[in-house]
Amino acid sequence: MRWILSYSFSVILVVFMLIDVNAQYTDVINSNRPSQSMGAFSVGKNVYQLEQGISIRQGSFPALYDASYTGLGTKTELRIGVFREQLELIGAVDYQMDALSYSNTLGTFKIDRNAPRDLSAGIKYLVFDPFRRVDKYKVNVYSWHANRRLRWRDLVPAVSVYGGAQFSTTGVFPYQENFYQLYQFNYKPITEPTVSGQATLILQQHLRPGLVLVHNIGMRYISAEITQQKLIGTLTYSTRSNWSYFIEYRIDESPLYNDTTLASGLAYLVSSNLQLDAFLQRSLKETPQLMTAGIGVSFRIDRHNDFVGQPQSYDESRKSRQNRKAVNRQSKLNKKSEKRSNKGLRKLEKEQKRIERKLRKL
Repeated sequence: MRWILSYSFSVILVVFMLIDVNAQYTDVINSNRPSQSMGAFSVGKNVYQLEQGISIRQGSFPALYDASYTGLGTKTELRIGVFREQLELIGAVDYQMDALSYSNTLGTFKIDRNAPRDLSAGIKYLVFDPFRRVDKYKVNVYSWHANRRLRWRDLVPAVSVYGGAQFSTTGVFPYQENFYQLYQFNYKPITEPTVSGQATLILQQHLRPGLVLVHNIGMRYISAEITQQKLIGTLTYSTRSNWSYFIEYRIDESPLYNDTTLASGLAYLVSSNLQLDAFLQRSLKETPQLMTAGIGVSFRIDRHNDFVGQPQSYDESRKSRQNRKAVNRQSKLNKKSEKRSNKGLRKLEKEQKRIERKLRKL
């Protein structure tokens, strides 16, 4: 997996320097929930979006002191579109409240835990948008088959990069490890740095109408003692009745643990700015075995109001920018002309008063 990460980020740096992009703003909410992956497209400039979820979390580790825990978790993500259509600021907080129990020769013990598991912030930037040339994706009015078949250009993904900081929390869940307290019995203490880096390459393919495939390839805790690598793949299908369904796999690799998680869920679009969702995810391993089930909501305040319609045309957006520049230039010229006219009138009025004073003296 290491060579995949190295190759992917090398390619994306080259693409980043060479390609001009034009991000898509959607007229309905664009939420990452309830999957664990990030989509390539930003929420749009001047859009403020909150994604909130609550879940029941369970874990068991029979091989490690017959340990298990059950509790609640909340995950909050704030996404803000700023400066440019392609740019998005993201902040995330994951909080967990549970009770960890385990048994040894001395008896059965219980530890109540109440602390954040994840705290991160970063920036996502859309590097390449395949839909910027709308003419290539126009509907063929003469052939139903041509509109339904998979075309090679549909395999070209939208590409984004994400970079940010991972912050340590209270030390209860270092590296988001659920059984940290028991690891201390057998291993050296795990120390998480105050701040570490994270980076993700995001690929999003629109295979057919309503069918979207997203891949996230990334690393967390960069520069820390324990660096984690992740690969997430999410397949989403959206219906015309405002329902969408997803299936997902996630592979995590680190010196601390290796695991594969499968997930599935659904979402319902209540309105253009509100979405509800539910999901279930479970790890494949039993050392430990983890399961999470939850519900969530996504809500946005949309102050974009620059474009109507989706997708946007690259030529239309360019003309729009040129028109705005022309309007601004004309406005500046009008202000200068008005200023000169006012200055000339003041001079004329001053001269007229001077002549009147001379006439009164005569």
